[in-house]
Amino acid sequence: MSSTAAKKFCLIVSAAMTIGWSCPASAEKAEPGTIVVAKLYKDFAWQAMASQADLFGEDLAHQRKATLEKYFAPALTKLLLEDAACQVKYQGICNLDFDLLFNSQDPRVTDLEITMASPEKVSVVFKDPVDEKQTRIDFQVAQVAGAWKITDIIYRQPQELSLKKALSRKMP
Repeated sequence: MSSTAAKKFCLIVSAAMTIGWSCPASAEKAEPGTIVVAKLYKDFAWQAMASQADLFGEDLAHQRKATLEKYFAPALTKLLLEDAACQVKYQGICNLDFDLLFNSQDPRVTDLEITMASPEKVSVVFKDPVDEKQTRIDFQVAQVAGAWKITDIIYRQPQELSLKKALSRKMP
């Protein structure tokens, strides 16, 4: 890189940092309960854009225990692991037949927003880019051993469904 290009680059970075640091009122501080849900979507929302597990990794429902424990409370982690083991054993669907993050078998999303709906409920709302249908999913969160964890997920469409209850059904 030439010295002129390097100077221009440094000037642009410096200006961007100055603007960012001088406008703290424009950035809202995330509420603690929303962070675990936002991190979950940040790490696994690729599932709505790509289906190449060989490039991106396994989907959320097929993660190892240590990964699931970053986001979910122990009881929900246990149920997710049991369902994944059932799917492997029977080479098919057990209790979970949809994408956890999008309540869909073939997710397509735009305009995803994460908000704290109440002290222990985080709402995720997004639209389907084809039919503009809006979907809302509520994450129940609680502090577990000093960290925010997801204790259940409530799907609002087509009827209210608790992930914990769905995963607790008797398996084959």
